[in-house]
Amino acid sequence: MQLIVVGIVTIVLILLFIIVFLLINSSSSKQVKTKVINQNLNQVIDLDEIRFPRNVENMNGTILSQACKVIIDSYRALNYANKLPSAMDKIEWHTWQVSILLFFLKSKYVLNISNSNQLFHETILNLSKNHINQDMQKILKKYLDNANVDKDRDTLSKDVIWTAREVSIILHEILELK
Repeated sequence: MQLIVVGIVTIVLILLFIIVFLLINSSSSKQVKTKVINQNLNQVIDLDEIRFPRNVENMNGTILSQACKVIIDSYRALNYANKLPSAMDKIEWHTWQVSILLFFLKSKYVLNISNSNQLFHETILNLSKNHINQDMQKILKKYLDNANVDKDRDTLSKDVIWTAREVSIILHEILELK
């Protein structure tokens, strides 16, 4: 009888040991995943290190400025400044346009647009510099993850993945340079 009780106690202790072991491993696994995710979020992406489609990188300052003005004219025509904030989340810009804007920003050219603050929705104008920098980092990360710079203009023009808010942030940064 004592032998049966000792056997049962031994089995219970072994099961408890296994459960505790599994719980400890599960907890440490979550900590490692959280640490990796946090490290990725803290990584700063330098615009100067980003590659762009060859046709964009081969544009001289005049052509690049003209391309940006065409994009700004389209942006102005869509009248985001007077739309509801939810309109800023609509995905309607393509990677070719964003490539041109980001390369213009990288090149540090100056674009003179009259009444440029009237282009933007108040939600963009009211953002702090810190928030804009964080948004730019998200945009650069998205560009690195999604833009295939080896594709041609036509293919990138079909890649409609950018929101009005993202384009607004980039344009705001471009027009802040003046």
